[in-house]
Amino acid sequence: MTEWESYFKNPQPLKVYVLHTGYVHMSGNIHFNKKSPKFKTLPKDNRFNPVFSFLVQHPVRGRLLLDTGLHPSFARSSHGNFGRLLGSMVKTKAEPGQDVVSQMKKIGLEPKDVGLVILSHLHLDHPSSLPEFRDVAGLTVFAGQPELDILRGAFGLFKGYLKGHLAGLDVRPIAFDLSLPPFDRVWDVFRDGSVLVLSTPGHTPGHVSALINARGGPILLTFDAAHRRANLTEDVPPIGDYPQASQSLRHIKAFLERYPHTRTFFAHDPDQLKELKLCPQYYD
Repeated sequence: MTEWESYFKNPQPLKVYVLHTGYVHMSGNIHFNKKSPKFKTLPKDNRFNPVFSFLVQHPVRGRLLLDTGLHPSFARSSHGNFGRLLGSMVKTKAEPGQDVVSQMKKIGLEPKDVGLVILSHLHLDHPSSLPEFRDVAGLTVFAGQPELDILRGAFGLFKGYLKGHLAGLDVRPIAFDLSLPPFDRVWDVFRDGSVLVLSTPGHTPGHVSALINARGGPILLTFDAAHRRANLTEDVPPIGDYPQASQSLRHIKAFLERYPHTRTFFAHDPDQLKELKLCPQYYD
């Protein structure tokens, strides 16, 4: 029995809520790496793409958010909290009540009911709603160390990293403590095999994905290691460092081939959106 199979034999009674917080759009096939030999054969796709946050309810450890999605200000302004420079480069669509905090209220929760936030990476659409949790006592935010290095560096803004999204929060680097092939670095968040963070660099240097070990079967959140199902089916990695992104995609594909019962949720797939159960419904 492999280590993954031993985890899957002991799933946890979790609830996983999918929160669709709005849409982002940039022209061109931005979800596919131009260095791929297949890039020019892919059809042009300029649709708006969904932006998700995932809320996990643990029976003992409480609630955690994986990414936070778009800030509520996007329902009022196209720039939202991206600022004029980046806001003018990224088109968005969002409706009132679509943000994370408003959706949490549908299931009787407030920001203070979240104790932990894990960020897949720090591109501006993923931590946009973090300021809504700034006053939550005891909240801890985790992200990959390379992401924090870029954020704090001189040119983070030009890479789509906004310091203001994380300002005033207790932000810590992820400390990977396991190796579970095909993933070289894994963090068992609660030490019970319920939520496992997987190092999947390439789209950004510190990008992570997540595996939720729920009773209804494992749920893989690819985040931007595979923006869409087509990244896997066409074997084309996302934009970013091509060798690293390709390797992370290979790891994901190898995992899914070994464990085909895994439910896989992609970061920005407009086709998958209509298939998903959205909050207040949940997966278990």
